This record gives sequence, C-alpha cells and structure tokens, in this order.
Amino acid sequence: MNVNRLYRLTGGVCHHDWGDRGAPGRVPLIAQLLGRHADGRPFAELWMGALPPLAAGVPDWPGAPTLDVLIQQHPQALLGPALTASGVATLPFLLKILSCSQPLSIQAHPDRVHAAELHAHDPANYPDANHKPEIAVALTPFVALAGFRTAAAVQADLERIPALAPFFAGLTGGPEWLREAYGRVFTASAGAVAAAGRDTAVHLAASVQRTGHEDLFRRCVALFPDDRGALSIFFLNLLNLQPGEAIYLPPNEPHAYVEGTVVECMAASDNVVRAGLTRKFVDAKVLLRLLTYRSGLPLRLHGTLTAPGVRRYRVPTPEFDLEFRDMHGPAVVPAESCLSLLLILEGDVHLATPEWEWIAPRGSILLWPAAVPFVRVTPRSATARWVRAIAGSGTLAGSAGSLP
Repeated sequence: MNVNRLYRLTGGVCHHDWGDRGAPGRVPLIAQLLGRHADGRPFAELWMGALPPLAAGVPDWPGAPTLDVLIQQHPQALLGPALTASGVATLPFLLKILSCSQPLSIQAHPDRVHAAELHAHDPANYPDANHKPEIAVALTPFVALAGFRTAAAVQADLERIPALAPFFAGLTGGPEWLREAYGRVFTASAGAVAAAGRDTAVHLAASVQRTGHEDLFRRCVALFPDDRGALSIFFLNLLNLQPGEAIYLPPNEPHAYVEGTVVECMAASDNVVRAGLTRKFVDAKVLLRLLTYRSGLPLRLHGTLTAPGVRRYRVPTPEFDLEFRDMHGPAVVPAESCLSLLLILEGDVHLATPEWEWIAPRGSILLWPAAVPFVRVTPRSATARWVRAIAGSGTLAGSAGSLP
C-alpha cells in the first residue's frame, strides 16, 4: 500500500435535461474539462467523491477500486487519524461541477433528523440518512433562487398581478402568512393552479416592464406548463452571482439553480426533496413540512484571501471547506492532516511528493491522502488554477462525533 503520493480519480458525469448543451463554437464546460467533444447531450454534473452510485474510480491503485471501497480498506491512511477518531468512515463530502442552462427543480435538502426518517420510510427516493448542507461558488455568472423573500416583498408582487391576488385571498395575516401562502401553492387544486399560472403568464406577456421574478416565471411556465413550481418563484430570493461569489445553503431551505456553472461542495448525500419544475419524483407535502420559513437572503460568501492567489471558503458545517488556488510560480502546499480532493480547473500543473510526480492537465481529479504531508506544485502554463475540497475542515470541526 503506497499512500505517499496522489492518485488520479475518474469522476461520474450526469446528463440531466437541464444541463449545459454548449453553443455554436462552445463546448459545454464539463466536456471541456474532461477533454470530450460536444455530442448533443447536456452536461449537467461532474461528481467527484465516494458517494454511490457515482463513486469515483481510482485507476492507478491496484485493481482500480472505487473510492468508497478504497477508503473502507485504508481509512486512517486516507482520511487521517483526526477524522477516523471522530467516527468518520468514508469521505464526508461530495465535490461537483454543476452546469445548467435551464432551471432545476424547486427543492430543499433535509436535515439529519428528516433525512433519517425519509430514508427509513422511502429509501428508493431518499437513498441515505445524511443531511446535505452545500456551498455553490460561481465559475461563470450564475442565477439562483434561494431562501424566502420577506412577506412584504412577496405580498407586493401578488397584489400587483391581477390573477394572483384572488388565488391567495383569505389567508391569515401575521407571522404565519408566508407558511400559509406557500402552502396554498402546493395544496390548491390542480385546476386552480393551472388557471392562475396561465392568467399570470397572459398578464405578464402584455407588460412593458417586468421584474426578474416575472421574467423567470414566464420562462418556467413555457418549460413546465401548469406546474405548481412556477408560482413559487415569487416567494424566493432571485440572486445573480459573479465568478468567485458563493452562497451557502443549509438544510431545510428552498432553492433552485437557474443558469450558469458553479463548483458545489456538500455533505455526502443525494437526498433531494422536490416540489416542482421537474419531471422527477415530487414530494410537496414533505417539502412543506421540513422548510424553516425563515425570510432573508442566504449566506453570501466571497472567500478569504489566506495567501497570494489562495482564497478559502469556510462554511458553517463540519464536513468540508473549499480552497481556490491560482498558481503563478512554484509553491509547497501543506496538507491539513486529512484527505483532500483536487480538480485542476485551468492549465497544466506539475505535482510532486517525495515519492511521486506527475504533470496534471486541466480537468485532472486527484485524491490527496491524509498521509501525504505536502505537495510541491509548479504551474506549466501561464494560467493554472485548482479547487481543493478539504475534509473535516469546516467551521464546526473539532467536536468529536459531529460528522456523520
């Protein structure tokens, strides 16, 4: 067993309908990273982690196991003693590239209590018992819906649009208004929802000036006619992120990514509670039950410059944080006594440990075992950049047993 070097990984690609199909003269970003040609399919997600069903392969390890199997065989050398001493037995995060050209579903991720309950009762749709807090760092201009707007902002939109005022009439005022109004979107009859959606679309088509929420509503109605999720757009914050900006999404908060490409990192889970704007399984009753109904903007992060060219995104969950490193010359990068995953976003990089070296081209995914104390990096091109997900380094780390 040689854990004194880095190992190449092969990630898994998802071709969901909402993914990036590219454009004339532009290959989808995920396809670019992997050195693939555009083939007409949407490139939606690149998974990098140990989570089935798309656990990364480790082709340079004898027998080419998947990463989840390899960690089971060598937990301390790969994860590190700090994580294994706290009861962690697998990679606690999942790293992704997500690239969308159409809106994703209206959704939320359950906390640990809800996840355990859902997994026990419906393992086919909720495949694990873990929570799923996540960060999304924009690589391109990125549009997202995330978290509830204030009740006053929602009410102003609903009262301004003639078709929506009667649909939401008769609700109790006060602190429960948001819960009741959002619940009506998913409990009213299908006919009432369809009529409100169609009448709203007709009204907005005749409007000379439209808000961002109204434009997105029209887009979603065209993609998903009569879908309840379209009405929920008026309840959520519409965010525009520039490259380098990030949002952190805790469990039990509604969101939907709309357009653009991000690096995502999340606790190792594939639990998604969907309620609209999708042809997949929806579970609106569960979504309404688990939401917090907090109003306000999500936590927006710009990262902290910890060294020249190094930006760290620390998140309020113990499973991970992220590092983006722009490389302009040789450097020695220390480990943090725990496993890391690297993705080379730009350029070619020479990587070396005392027992190993390799020139990693753009798109390389690498496993950095905890047993490797440092890596020497030397960019081989004018522009070189990586993103590094570091296990067990989030801001709640350090309390034994806090990780799943």
